[in-house]
Amino acid sequence: MPDQLPRQIPISSPVTRSETLTDNPFEDLLPVTTQAVMDRFDHPLSVQSWVMNDPGRRDRCYAVLLLSGRAEIGLRQGTITCKAPALVWLPLGETQRFSVSAGSDGYLLSVADDLVARHCGDGSGVAGGTPAGGGLPLRFAADTVHNVTPAEDSGNLLLLKRSFETIRAELMQNALGASLVVGAHLQIILTMVLRLAEGVMAQRDKHGPGSITFQRFLQVLELHFREHWNVADYATALGVSERRLGSAVLRATGKPPLTIIHERVLREACMRLEQSPLGVAQIAYGLGFRDPAYFSRFFKRYMGEAPGAYRRLRRAAERLRDDTFAAWP
Repeated sequence: MPDQLPRQIPISSPVTRSETLTDNPFEDLLPVTTQAVMDRFDHPLSVQSWVMNDPGRRDRCYAVLLLSGRAEIGLRQGTITCKAPALVWLPLGETQRFSVSAGSDGYLLSVADDLVARHCGDGSGVAGGTPAGGGLPLRFAADTVHNVTPAEDSGNLLLLKRSFETIRAELMQNALGASLVVGAHLQIILTMVLRLAEGVMAQRDKHGPGSITFQRFLQVLELHFREHWNVADYATALGVSERRLGSAVLRATGKPPLTIIHERVLREACMRLEQSPLGVAQIAYGLGFRDPAYFSRFFKRYMGEAPGAYRRLRRAAERLRDDTFAAWP
């Protein structure tokens, strides 16, 4: 059988928030089928692919539930490769392409950002008279790339399967109140993202939700901090000016973007020095430094001690803790 050609996900014309919101959630001006599409891939015989870089798809977020097999997701910057079971959330404007290997099983949900904002807002929006998300930072989660792993045969995975299948059924039937049901299950999916994603709540508490520009900056930073991009490179990747990026980061953290970039490199360096058996030079190369001596100067400038001294002090402190508590039952 010949390979299947890449499939294009159906989309609707971009709409504004004012065109879709009404006081009554049952009175949608647009049917939910124009704002969401569910694709079910059920053990295809060959690689199955979707392309999402059409300008008309810029109002779309994507959610992937991979039950078996493997998937590859091309982002604006970088690629995610995942193996089942996996739950992947892809925010507005990030996804370029998606493909699954032969024999894979799962779901691909395409949903307008307007629908996400309506039902999974930051607490200022209202869904059915209740603050969206019940106080959880669902909107913050929805603006961030997530690749999380629900345990096989777990209650979390079962709940996710039910939510994706329910959304699929509601889109097929398009009955009264379908938008409300789809929105409720979007909340469940994003709640599972928060439950399974390590550090999301801590990051939110540290920085606050911030702007979408800042959140996207953090996503791209995770992909490229080892490549030593400068601020201009990040601004180009995000499609904003350096000044706008600087303002967004400064408002969210009180620090300029370059400081946030350097802090991310330093956090990774400290973690590797404390936990990795590799030498300082190998750690420097792994972090994208061409010259270990420059890495040592960079590290000492911010941390006050050379990498080797930092490692010796931390390991000595760890041995002291072990000696202190080793005799405890």
